Amino acid sequence: MFGPLLEQADRVGSCPVTAGDAITVFWQEWTRLRDLLEQELAQGEYGAGTEQLTDLTDAIDPGIEWDLLPGLDARHALCLSSASDPALRPITEQWVRAAPDSDGGWEYHPARIPVRPVALAVGNIRIHPRDVLVVIEPDESREELNLTVGHSDFAGLDEVLQLQVVFRLLDDLLGEDLMESWVGSVDVVPHPLSWGVPLLDLADQVDRHAASATGQKWEIIEEEDEELGDSRLFINRALKRLDYLDLDFVVTVSIEVQSFDPVLVREVEKDLADALGAEGVIYAHQAFDDFTVLYAYIGEGVADGVRQLTDRWSPRVYEVMVEPDSGWDTYEEMR
Repeated sequence: MFGPLLEQADRVGSCPVTAGDAITVFWQEWTRLRDLLEQELAQGEYGAGTEQLTDLTDAIDPGIEWDLLPGLDARHALCLSSASDPALRPITEQWVRAAPDSDGGWEYHPARIPVRPVALAVGNIRIHPRDVLVVIEPDESREELNLTVGHSDFAGLDEVLQLQVVFRLLDDLLGEDLMESWVGSVDVVPHPLSWGVPLLDLADQVDRHAASATGQKWEIIEEEDEELGDSRLFINRALKRLDYLDLDFVVTVSIEVQSFDPVLVREVEKDLADALGAEGVIYAHQAFDDFTVLYAYIGEGVADGVRQLTDRWSPRVYEVMVEPDSGWDTYEEMR
């Protein structure tokens, strides 16, 4: 049904189909597809509609998953999920920005939305979320919540199943975006936690934590490197990828400094911030004996302006590297 559209997009300029091309095709097909999906939902059976939905989302990216859920305001919600891959979350955002307006029938979400948690049956064990307790430990340096989740019936499950059950309960309760942004470590214990709070109260706790977060938690970390030598890393550990979905490139600005010169570094950093404007965020600088490196994430639109720092500050700024990093892997490794 939609193959010729994809093939036509593939022939334009002899370029491969991009995610943007596939998103365009998706919404061209949606008017017809939604009617078919509504029929299948009414009948309680998946069929050709969901098969075509899978093909359309696979064309955007094979790692993206879809979910059909009761809507928050409409009858149905179509959610795309990055499946915990931060590199795919900007793509699902691109998809929802191109979506039609929500109506009484359908609404659209770039991540899985919360649903009412239900009891989970694993073999002959049935775990109800109202019986699960959680201990919440704030990680102030990352502005995340570390969780310890306990239930006596976890003792009857192996560790893999314990984690699968707990993550399913958390995903249902919080939805994908809250889970990815605000939950840090998750530990499971096979016994009740008398000092914990009911799992069903966790969503309110996460909302309060998110409302009070600053996104600015700078720390100094002493690091050792056999090749580059010792360094002092000054890094903001509280950035959330969800707040900067349009920033897909990591920038490193290398400054030659024989001994750390805070005035020079601040001047270059100010020049970098001016070049970024609202299309970038500086998240760290790292001082070695002979040089200092500034780190930032930027949108593609300011990449050329950032590269010009080498001309404005030569020879003190001797290298500006701009590289794709949609998963923010560099940041996660550093923090």
